[in-house]
Amino acid sequence: MGTAYPIEFLIIMGFAAVATLMVLMISLALIIHKAIEFQKSWRQERLYGIYSSAFAQILLQELPSLPPNAKTSAVFIQYDSLISPIKQRLVAMTRGRRKVHKEVLRRVMIDFAQDLSGEPSERLVYFFYVLGFVEEQLRLMKSRHWWIRAHAAREIGLVRARKGIASLTAALEDEHPDVRNQAIQSLIVLVGVDALDIIFGVSRNLSQWTEIELTVIIMNFREEAVPYLITALDSYDDSIASFAIEMLAEIGFIQAVDPLLRVLQTHPNTSVRASAAEALGRLGDGRAEQALLTFAFNPHKGLRVRSIEALGRIGTPAALPLLQKRLAKSEGEEQTTIARAIGKCGHEGRLFLEQCEQSGDSLVSALASQVLEELGSETVSG
Repeated sequence: MGTAYPIEFLIIMGFAAVATLMVLMISLALIIHKAIEFQKSWRQERLYGIYSSAFAQILLQELPSLPPNAKTSAVFIQYDSLISPIKQRLVAMTRGRRKVHKEVLRRVMIDFAQDLSGEPSERLVYFFYVLGFVEEQLRLMKSRHWWIRAHAAREIGLVRARKGIASLTAALEDEHPDVRNQAIQSLIVLVGVDALDIIFGVSRNLSQWTEIELTVIIMNFREEAVPYLITALDSYDDSIASFAIEMLAEIGFIQAVDPLLRVLQTHPNTSVRASAAEALGRLGDGRAEQALLTFAFNPHKGLRVRSIEALGRIGTPAALPLLQKRLAKSEGEEQTTIARAIGKCGHEGRLFLEQCEQSGDSLVSALASQVLEELGSETVSG
């Protein structure tokens, strides 16, 4: 007599069989997917090698010399003769196959673009245009996805597509910082130092990351960037003006003293004026001393303290009377800042601090001793 199984057991066994079958089907699907991806990757790498070899020959192939009176179009005709075989093969392909080949071809050309210069680079730029890659990147600059826009901005620079300058300029106001930063980098590649005029004219509210990127760019140009930095001092955007001030001080361009004095005396934003005061101190030019003295009593603490610190950096005895007067009216950290500035005003400044050290005022005496000790350490270490 057969064994009878409860209906619940049969249902559980059925579910288990179905679950096992599903697991097997999913595993099989994953294996097939991986196999397809591997085959696709292998095929793309094979194509990459083929196109890399082809372009190495195309870019290095010597072209017949043109007569001195030849038109510019004659060069483009020569370039067309080099790229025509690849163009014809692409046209003969199906749409799907052409898409795969063009993607690999674009990768190859981008990789070459990063290492080429001179006439071979000009060839490559022409190939980017005639194969439609420039127009493709310009379309991608309008994508609703920021990472696509950023990638397109980068590639426009890599392929040296000057046709993209307008799109890159518009991208300086993009909502995403990565897009803005890539646009800055590409504009520098395409336009050179003159791009700073566009960048400072259009950019707003510089992020810390953008400032870092711009600092690297400007320190590469150094004195070449100074005219653009001086113009940027008049920017309506305070972040641009403050950045320009910092860069002028970092470069140490003495001719920036007069423009910085104008900012110190007339800029509507007190924080920007304070930055100008600090920059003038770092430049250490005595022409700024008189203007800085007028701000040693300014009601705005940030501007007042920066001006006093700047006076200490310039360090001439002419500043002593006002600094001594200010010392008597100050307290806390500001008083320490003034004492340090006094100590850097030559022999007379140190003599005054030594007199303070011997005074009956315990707080002033302790402060003078501290500053004199700091100054002594500086002398030894120098």
